[in-house]
Amino acid sequence: MKKRCIVSLLIIWACIFVLAGCNNEDAQYPDPAPNPTQPPTDANITAETPPPNGTDPIIETTPDDEIFYFVVRGNTIHLDEDINDVLARLGEPLSTFDVPSCAFDGMDRFFLFPGVQIQSYPVDDMDRVHTILLTDDSLTTVGGIFIGSSLASVLATYGYDYDYSYGLYIFVRGNTTLRFLMNDMMVQTISYELIV
Repeated sequence: MKKRCIVSLLIIWACIFVLAGCNNEDAQYPDPAPNPTQPPTDANITAETPPPNGTDPIIETTPDDEIFYFVVRGNTIHLDEDINDVLARLGEPLSTFDVPSCAFDGMDRFFLFPGVQIQSYPVDDMDRVHTILLTDDSLTTVGGIFIGSSLASVLATYGYDYDYSYGLYIFVRGNTTLRFLMNDMMVQTISYELIV
């Protein structure tokens, strides 16, 4: 029952995320604060803490500094990669659902795996990876950041070259972004997104 509730909440969140994107294409949001020049100095948030479930996060690395990519259980996933290739490596997802795409002809597809949700978009008669959303603290970015990491750790790992809006720190490499939504200077959500 608990698993069904979690999956239902993720599906609802994803639908809201997709629909919000459809309605805000031209929205301009003011930056509420300038980028900080130094990381926070509060001793309570600068030290990394282990995930609350007591397990070590999975940290994988592969050499590729021009774009952001994600590695899960030894499998590298690139944004804009054919989703069928990803599914062949990761196996059967826990659940899937489709919604009409607001930006492309066809359906956006969502695939839920333990700790991560992958969204594809339709292009050239195939589905390609558009968004990778970490759903819990069992997985990390390639740099080792997980849900619950401090802002200081994010900045120490990814630097100060980012866009900021309402608690969202966006780092850009090539046509890819890595996004961290913060609350009380702690990571609440992590997503990789393709710039199309």
